[in-house]
Amino acid sequence: MNRRNRLRFSTDMFVTITGVDDPDVSMKGRIANLSAHGLSLILPGKVPSDITVNAEWGEYHVQGRLIYCRPYGNEYRVGLQVEDPIYEHTLAVKNGKASNTPHRKIQSK
Repeated sequence: MNRRNRLRFSTDMFVTITGVDDPDVSMKGRIANLSAHGLSLILPGKVPSDITVNAEWGEYHVQGRLIYCRPYGNEYRVGLQVEDPIYEHTLAVKNGKASNTPHRKIQSK
């Protein structure tokens, strides 16, 4: 049973994560799916949970908290939780209407 109350969208985009709390954390992987407040990432190595990272894909950049890291075959499935809604911001960036206010956790590059 899926207890999530937010719609998730499957994808297979390349992503790069870089630790804010731990600069030694830096890895390339894929975004498996996304929702309004999070990303499910597939990474080639284990990363610590409960740290803040930057995630970049295409022209998008989000900052969030890694909330879990679980084995997924030969890789790891990682949950990244973000504060600001991803959908609205990515749509705004696509339409050239993104806000560049400094308090936002999601910004275009």
